[in-house]
Amino acid sequence: MTAIVRIAPGAVVVSGDRTYCVQRLDSVDTLLARDLETGQDRLLSFAEIASSSTSDKDPPRPDLEDLQGEAWERACERFRIIEPLLAAPGNRGLVIAAAGEHEVGVATLYRWMRAFRETGLLSSLVRRRRSDAGTMRLDEQTEAIIAQVIKERFLKSQKLKMKRTYKEVERDCRKVGALVPHYNTFVQRVRSVAPEIRVRAREGRNAALKYRSQRGAFPGADHPYAVLQIDHTLVDLILVDEIHRLPVGRPWITVAIDVYSRLVAGWYVSFDPPGTLGTGMCIANAILRKDQRLADLGVEYPWPCQGIAAAIHADNAREFRGNALAMACQEWGIHLKFRKVKRPNYGGHIERLLGTLLSEIHALPGTTFSNPGKRENYDSEGHAVMTLKEFERWFAHLVLGQYHHRVHSTLGVTPLKRYQEGILGSDTQPGIGHLPVVTDAEKLRIDFLPFETRVVRPAGIQIANIFYYADVLQRWVGARQPGKLREKRKFVVRYDPRDISSVLFYDPDLKRHFRVPYRDVRRPAMSLWELRAVQRDLKAKGKTNADEETIFAAFDRMLHIEETAKATTHKTRLARERRRHHAEAPRLRLPEEPSAPMERGAPYDVGQISAFDEIESL
Repeated sequence: MTAIVRIAPGAVVVSGDRTYCVQRLDSVDTLLARDLETGQDRLLSFAEIASSSTSDKDPPRPDLEDLQGEAWERACERFRIIEPLLAAPGNRGLVIAAAGEHEVGVATLYRWMRAFRETGLLSSLVRRRRSDAGTMRLDEQTEAIIAQVIKERFLKSQKLKMKRTYKEVERDCRKVGALVPHYNTFVQRVRSVAPEIRVRAREGRNAALKYRSQRGAFPGADHPYAVLQIDHTLVDLILVDEIHRLPVGRPWITVAIDVYSRLVAGWYVSFDPPGTLGTGMCIANAILRKDQRLADLGVEYPWPCQGIAAAIHADNAREFRGNALAMACQEWGIHLKFRKVKRPNYGGHIERLLGTLLSEIHALPGTTFSNPGKRENYDSEGHAVMTLKEFERWFAHLVLGQYHHRVHSTLGVTPLKRYQEGILGSDTQPGIGHLPVVTDAEKLRIDFLPFETRVVRPAGIQIANIFYYADVLQRWVGARQPGKLREKRKFVVRYDPRDISSVLFYDPDLKRHFRVPYRDVRRPAMSLWELRAVQRDLKAKGKTNADEETIFAAFDRMLHIEETAKATTHKTRLARERRRHHAEAPRLRLPEEPSAPMERGAPYDVGQISAFDEIESL
């Protein structure tokens, strides 16, 4: 089964044991498809689609910006004319009647119908531009002189006038015997230079800033999931534990927003500080279908966004700069961008969203407010009532039930409506159709987990002085790097920081992951943050390189202290809630039996992988 299904009219998809051809997109959740064997049409939901295949060469698709306004309206009108004709193929009488009614040639109608059938795209009905439209029809020598004068004389801080610069073009052309262009032609060439480039060259960088995209017009965000912005924040709210209902602390939340529609694409809430796990989980939630997520939250709202984002935009925080996140984005064809230094408008959409949502939190009992001065005599801990689960469910109601249905002040429509128009189109603009849909959710989640590279030893894999072992490792003991027999081979080992009692070992021959537990399976489950706490405690006692026995002995003592500590100890309650949250997280499901061995060769260039340098590094 392929990991991604690209859905568009004409795509071949599989549902159950039947193969279909997509006819059209019915909604953001369903499509109309025709059974290739019986010829019958059927509505399919995206959840039913198992895989798809398309031709190796997709039909060309014009830039959406070229289809705005009148051109798009004409295409819609043409489709309305031929739509009944497409439903009755071979009925020439119907075509002749339509031609007379709409005063269009019969040959023209057949041309429109043929164009639409070949692509299945409404854009195929847009009037084609002349093949030489917009091209420069001067001889190459004259064009070269114009380009050189513009670059070397006009785009300079000296700021020569247009007519003064044109005289230099005249002089240079006559000098070499080239055709002298008309002044208007020269003006067109100058104006074809982007305003930002033109102003920056003549007036400086600061003057050119006004020509850059500002608030409400993020560069490149011209359709749904063109750009997702992602950021973390510490929530201004004290939460309580689930057993004693006593305060434990403030949670962190990671949120992703679709810049085009302002729809919240995904989030991740936990007591753990920002890191690769929270970032990866948030991205995975944004990409995958929301059915299971809504069921887990116990809410019922439309949340149609899903698919592979073209780009993810983040700030320069350490957790966004890690090797694991970069590789995962490369694997799934996502362009990872970082906010420009000292350019806050590049992250404005997610920051404004977080500000809007967090302002609602200040009305909840237990709020700490964003400004300590506003708290005055308010007892945040004394008023705290929500658990982590309850807060996330409340947050889901806020986002999915309220924010998505409010008219956005900049867009003029609700985020949900904007997203739907971006996918399906409207009377004034085309839609892009559906985004590439992920069918292998487990692979996606695994790819966004942090990783290490390790040598397989007779005792197994060693990470942070803890050994892991399973039979799948046996064949790789002492393996050498292909083509470099003097170097020991390193393998990719992924892990979930919430539970490091097992890791995921990637077998480069079988091309799949295997779960590898502690070598001593009697050891208790532990999170990465608990391991760090143990290591800090041991280091304070002078044990800087503690072995496995020492680590777990210290961990047992820490658990014993937690069990016997008073319920009013904040640190103890927070540790318990973290452990409960980690234990309830669903484990990745891996196949029990390996598939047939494939050709040798890992999909990762291990030589390019550096040690994982995130805050979650084991």
